[in-house]
Amino acid sequence: MGNKNYSAKAIVEAALISVIISIIMILTGYLPMVSFIGTLILPIPVAVLYIRYNKKVTITAIVLSIILTSMLFNPIRAIYSAIPCMVIGMALGYCVKKNKKSSTTLLFLGIASFISNILTIAFSLSFIAKVNFMDFSSEFVGLLKKSMKISIDGAKNTYMQKGITPDQLKVLDRSYEMINKIDVALFLALIPAVIFVFSFISAYLNYIVSRAILNKLNYKMEEVLPFSKVYVSNIVGAVLIGIVCIGIILASKEITGGKYIRSSSQLLMQNVFIINGLAASTYFLRVKKKLSKPIVILILGLTIISPLSNIYFSIGLMEMAFDFRKLDPYRIRRK
Repeated sequence: MGNKNYSAKAIVEAALISVIISIIMILTGYLPMVSFIGTLILPIPVAVLYIRYNKKVTITAIVLSIILTSMLFNPIRAIYSAIPCMVIGMALGYCVKKNKKSSTTLLFLGIASFISNILTIAFSLSFIAKVNFMDFSSEFVGLLKKSMKISIDGAKNTYMQKGITPDQLKVLDRSYEMINKIDVALFLALIPAVIFVFSFISAYLNYIVSRAILNKLNYKMEEVLPFSKVYVSNIVGAVLIGIVCIGIILASKEITGGKYIRSSSQLLMQNVFIINGLAASTYFLRVKKKLSKPIVILILGLTIISPLSNIYFSIGLMEMAFDFRKLDPYRIRRK
């Protein structure tokens, strides 16, 4: 009898949450301006079901929400919205149910967001845009160059009307020359690094929003891991450096795909170590120097957009190797 009551309760809650998910999907579909907010909220009902019941009930609710949204709105849009909802929501639910540490939860959310981004890009190109990835990349790069040329030409005309000489506008010409060097190969190499950075930011935002809501539902989550305690493990650093070395060897041997592996892995490694360097710098400024948060944000913000930004890569690399903050359990120096 207990099992029957449990099943009935699970079915009712799954149905109610399916309706909630469908409503959010439809709202984000009709109001694109709130679609990003939807991606932060949608995983939470899924996580609640996973915490209260199990994977089977959760997947059933997601399938039901897709069917409901397909009937009322658009089946393609329903599946597209369900991908991050399912992947991120189940990762979040698993971590909360198992009482994982905030660092572990952030890692799981980051991986889930990375997978979700790849799946949604593949799905949207195949079923929404209906173009192959290479054609999309070529069109995107061409559109980017054209848009930037129009913007720079417009800016130059405006400045010249205000009395600025052409010699003083050479910086704009140099900016356009840099943008004009972008080709499909560089765009493809940038994609893993861009998805990584976006996934990292998304994981942080998902954690903050989820914690605020789940705590009100009496599901306790630790406070979000401070950015100053974000670190790159020796193991992760070694893997990244190893992939870059493999890419360099493959490229030198002129093996197909070697140049892409080299370029994309270099950019990915650079972004990972820059984030690590920013986190280490935040620790030094906030913990060691006791500077206020606005001042630290101002310092980091101004330096990251200046030529000094390269220093954060070096800081991140050194921090990974020597773990000055003593955060990495696999650090080389234990004392």
